[in-house]
Amino acid sequence: MPDTTSGAGVASHYDLAVVGAGVVGALTAYYAVRQDPARRVLVITHAARGTGATRLSAGFDTPTGHNPAQRELAARSTALFDKLATELTDLPDAGRQPVDVYWLLGRDNIAALDATMADGGTTSSVEPQQRRMLEEAFPGLAHGGDEVLLASAPMTAGQPQLLADHLLDEVLSTPGNTLLEGFRVASIGRTGGHIELVATDGSRVTTDKAVVAPGPWALDGPVADAARERGARVKKVVAFHIMATPPPHAPALIFEDADAFLLPHHPGGHWIFSITSPDWDRGPDEPLAIDARDRDLAVTLLERHVPGFVPHLLGGRVLGDCFTPGRLPVVDTVGDDDVVMAIGGSGSGYRLAPAMAEDALDLLYRRTRI
Repeated sequence: MPDTTSGAGVASHYDLAVVGAGVVGALTAYYAVRQDPARRVLVITHAARGTGATRLSAGFDTPTGHNPAQRELAARSTALFDKLATELTDLPDAGRQPVDVYWLLGRDNIAALDATMADGGTTSSVEPQQRRMLEEAFPGLAHGGDEVLLASAPMTAGQPQLLADHLLDEVLSTPGNTLLEGFRVASIGRTGGHIELVATDGSRVTTDKAVVAPGPWALDGPVADAARERGARVKKVVAFHIMATPPPHAPALIFEDADAFLLPHHPGGHWIFSITSPDWDRGPDEPLAIDARDRDLAVTLLERHVPGFVPHLLGGRVLGDCFTPGRLPVVDTVGDDDVVMAIGGSGSGYRLAPAMAEDALDLLYRRTRI
């Protein structure tokens, strides 16, 4: 039988079911209860909470977007994160810390980078003292004559799993709300005027409305066909560990043209080096591992720009994530006006999660933002 967590037993019927206990699902459930404390909310996860992409996310929030819609989502998520920081009194700053950010890219791409800034900001030249600091933080820092180092406004590094757990605890603190673990939803349909969610083992629950936020499991479950129709694919995401201690107040360095970044991870005492793995169409339940191709990509980039880190490239994180065309999340109804899917974090699920969750509830309850 599935495991349940609840403040006051398990109800037979709910006002809202949220399928997925990652950061998008947790935010959806949290916002739903904030909107209406009397709303009975059921959060469903196919395994235990904290087993998906949220647990392994680097939590790096760069408020940028490569098209107007993505920039709007990024800007709105930043504002919603700021609001969360005032609401979650037991989680200072919603688990986020500021980090200075520098960019390495081709000179011809500067205007394109500035155009991605969701807050209307621009990059600036690196001053000599900043360059010295960067050379101390990134041993052997180098770039070609057709490349440039730029600075931008500070961004944030968060703790996605910590945030998701805290939000779920907030939801479950309201009597009548439940977390149902080990319930793998196979289908969603209507029965007796209600939405019915049926698990792979035949278990069933009913609800008035549902949000499906399955993360990397978007192509394996009740919204799989709809996700494929919208061009969703699952790819491998790799973040190596650089086992060297970041100095205090170490900055992040983004290799814009390579879609990679170096981020200090002070809790772990090392750096995170996120690269773009070439592995597509790898389901999250498949064995996923860092392989020779991934390492070759990482070593090649480091040898070119931060050779001093090459000897410290050891291990890392690997996960699957759902990508959608243009890296724009899909929040839409699925076969029924009372069922909404929120998919396609495209490697940015954490930083876009608040806006995705808000949009899912707005669509489900036909709310209009002012």
